[in-house]
Amino acid sequence: MTDLNKSTRRQFLKVGGAALVALPIIGMSGTALAAQNASVRTALQYQTTPKDGKQCSTCQNFQAATNGCTLFPGDTEIVPTGYCSAYLLKK
Repeated sequence: MTDLNKSTRRQFLKVGGAALVALPIIGMSGTALAAQNASVRTALQYQTTPKDGKQCSTCQNFQAATNGCTLFPGDTEIVPTGYCSAYLLKK
């Protein structure tokens, strides 16, 4: 085996090993974030329907570009017609 082949193989094994170590960590962080958002949704009484004319699309915290909310980090499934108790009318 030439030195070039040994180097390439060694580099491949290092990168592959690092990827195998990183995958469970990435998976756990996504699960933890989803669980956190579920508890935040419960605490803020999030619902997918408007309440008394108040809805996410007119809230200061709603991010229309991503269907997200500043109160629910990483959550891109906030319904524009939804509502939660942290509603703040956009100015």
